[in-house]
Amino acid sequence: MKKINLLFVALIGAAALIFSSCTDECKDVVCENAGTCNEETGACDCPANFYGETCETECINGTYADGACGCDAGYEGDACSVESREDMIASYSVSDACSSSGASNFSVTVSKSSNSADRILISNFWGVFTNQVTATIDGDNITIPSQDPDNDGFLVSGNGSYANGTITLTYSVTDPGNGVDNCNSTWTKN
Repeated sequence: MKKINLLFVALIGAAALIFSSCTDECKDVVCENAGTCNEETGACDCPANFYGETCETECINGTYADGACGCDAGYEGDACSVESREDMIASYSVSDACSSSGASNFSVTVSKSSNSADRILISNFWGVFTNQVTATIDGDNITIPSQDPDNDGFLVSGNGSYANGTITLTYSVTDPGNGVDNCNSTWTKN
């Protein structure tokens, strides 16, 4: 009888061991956005550009790799869902101090370029240009590549930054007849 009891206890122990090793790691796991549960770890394996515990977040304007979303030009944030230029879009009161043209005050308007998310258009630049000046945005940094907005030989180029409603810019305007006008400019959002 003692042997039967020991045999019975051994069978119960073996059955418990077998059933405990057959637990379903994915039983209560729900993966979103076509993610699949990894049977060994119970974690969600996410499709390309999705991440998070349940694949709930999409790297919208970028590529997800190595634990982070690498944003395309003109975008920022954890999921690359924020346009870097968004806070810059406004009208500004400008205070210029230039080497040739002196001090001046005027207004400009910054708008979105439809060509690319990392570009802005500036109306009334230098208080003189009729056509818009195009600038490139990289985070809070602004670059104005050399350009002739009015096709009249006046070239503008410069760089600056945006912070708390203010654009600080250093730029040059090359006047074909009078040389270069170097300007330091502060733009305050209206």
